[in-house]
Amino acid sequence: MPTVPAPPSPPQKISYCTTCKNRLWQLSDTLPDNLRRAEEAGDSEIVLVNYNSDDELDTWIRRFQHCIDRGILRYVHEQSEPFFHASKAKNLAHLAATGRYVVNLDADNFIGDTIPAWRALWAEEPDLLIRGFSPNADGRLDPGNGSYGRIGLPRAHFDALGGYDEQLLPMGCQDSDLVDRARAYGLHVVRVPQQVPFAIRNTDDEKVKHTGSPLSWLDMWHQNIERAQDNLRRGRLTVNHDRVPVKVLVNFTRWMTV
Repeated sequence: MPTVPAPPSPPQKISYCTTCKNRLWQLSDTLPDNLRRAEEAGDSEIVLVNYNSDDELDTWIRRFQHCIDRGILRYVHEQSEPFFHASKAKNLAHLAATGRYVVNLDADNFIGDTIPAWRALWAEEPDLLIRGFSPNADGRLDPGNGSYGRIGLPRAHFDALGGYDEQLLPMGCQDSDLVDRARAYGLHVVRVPQQVPFAIRNTDDEKVKHTGSPLSWLDMWHQNIERAQDNLRRGRLTVNHDRVPVKVLVNFTRWMTV
């Protein structure tokens, strides 16, 4: 008798993890399209962390209550931190996610039409770490074009690595540190290009505006790269062993510790 091919595996849920601290002016452009893409793809969610933003985000997001009700949007409100810290905020979004795969999606980034391609890669190699990027005209990656932080990996591996290193200063190098630790941990890393639309470009001053630090983005980056290099030298691939869980309000209705 002819061999009957096995039915295709159902798609695994992907969580796109976004943080916002007074970036509603960007999120108002990116979120509607990202929600549409997640809904069209199915088995996808946007996890949005309001990192104690004071730009009316909490009011504006209620127009997407229907997405919250249907599980397309998971809204996480951190209400105590006065200043933005990229690693801490990103960890909240990833730890509050419900998907098998977690993808960092900065508030100024668009998912675009990438979901089927990433899902196909994970179907073929489930433990893959994918780095999305948008190339310049010459095909090379520009770390300053806003697409550098699109990183997707299995949630189980994100947890094993301890997530983003919260010992880093608020901005700079947190994305490359995670990828380098993941590669040293044994994950295969691939780059996947994404054409426009991809991101709204920020200045370095905008990146550090709400961190509460007198340091420039470049100063933070220089100090953070030393910590990141030390992580690799010491074999410190898992970080945040003493991380204190944070209490957040989820979907306006219940408190959760993540």
